[in-house]
Amino acid sequence: MLDDKKDDIFLSRWISGELSEEELREFKSHPEYEYYVKIMAGADALDLKDYDVEKELSTIKSKSGYTAKENSNSVIRLWPYIAVAASIAIILGIFLFNPNESFNTNFGEQLSVLLPDGSEMILNAKSIASFDKENWKENRMVTLEGEAFFKVKKGSKFTVTTKNGEVSVLGTQFNVQSQNTFFEVTCFEGKVSVANKENKEILTAGKGYRNLENTVPENWTFDTREPSWLSNTSSFRSIPIKYVFNELEEQYDLKIKTTEINLETIYTGTFPNNNKEVALRTVFSTLGMKYSLSKDGKTVVLEK
Repeated sequence: MLDDKKDDIFLSRWISGELSEEELREFKSHPEYEYYVKIMAGADALDLKDYDVEKELSTIKSKSGYTAKENSNSVIRLWPYIAVAASIAIILGIFLFNPNESFNTNFGEQLSVLLPDGSEMILNAKSIASFDKENWKENRMVTLEGEAFFKVKKGSKFTVTTKNGEVSVLGTQFNVQSQNTFFEVTCFEGKVSVANKENKEILTAGKGYRNLENTVPENWTFDTREPSWLSNTSSFRSIPIKYVFNELEEQYDLKIKTTEINLETIYTGTFPNNNKEVALRTVFSTLGMKYSLSKDGKTVVLEK
């Protein structure tokens, strides 16, 4: 297919509609499929017209005053077509030769990504991750904004870098959440190194580390085998409700209005990621708050 170096005309067969149903189905699941679709959409949008050289020459010759001498100095204006070809080449260069792979999720989405060495990365809602696929063997590094669970194959150093700190391992399973002023790492198997501006921690299986804005970094232990969000449940342990509200917004595409609400109130509990009504009722009844939902279901207004 696309990754098969022996199939040099795969893309031309796709453009010509010559792929089998199985080939097309496999191609659609390829991470670069959407890039090629964008390229084709851009090419189709260009106003390309057939250029008839003989017709153009006849038109030039038919003009009054045309001489052989003038013919030597006449120029057929091909630059618009050359410009179009150059534009397509640039687009192809951007999409086909960019070594960075980037993935993102929308509200309430999860996405499983198989990394080049067979390691697995699962993104939670509203998260972005990228890595350099060309240098992966030499540098196994993922840049993350949001939350992701990693199952890392043993090998060279594997690093997840975020704006709040870095997590490094050799082979293990761990979860990283980094959003604005929130940074949390939990290790489910093996051992991980967590480093940020404050300090450096070594976590073993069943250990967690969290650093929030204006709080002292904390460590704790747990006995679960994977993050609860993989089973569509968001869980929280002694955390300010502003982070709980943020998670509700990301899972359900909501805007929570919190006027006169103390966002530093501590919350411990869970809510489902696949039932908005139950999630809202669970969180706000636990907090003793009344709420109303807008007609479009996008805005939550809280009352004390």
